Amino acid sequence: MDCKIIINAQYHENYSDTDTPHWKPKGGHEFQIEVNSDVLMYSNELEKHLTKIVSKQSNGHEKFEYIGHEVQFQKPTMLHHQSLYELINCEGQKRDIENGVDLPF
Repeated sequence: MDCKIIINAQYHENYSDTDTPHWKPKGGHEFQIEVNSDVLMYSNELEKHLTKIVSKQSNGHEKFEYIGHEVQFQKPTMLHHQSLYELINCEGQKRDIENGVDLPF
């Protein structure tokens, strides 16, 4: 059975030249690898291998550092954005009611 490994990495940018690099963390980056799940079960050093793979994606201008990973055996369930919008909207209304502020509508 195929599965995906989602690898989380710290992304750094070089704010200098390649001779005297000055690395600044700029946020997260995600890598994906599709593999056979049976192969994964034979590795006792998966984290070590993923760290090496992620590091090899670096160059003189950008650098990646392994943070962690997740193995997905199935596709994620998509949720509709409207559910989140409604909850966020209610959160704002609740705050206004608690603070005694008149709602603009």
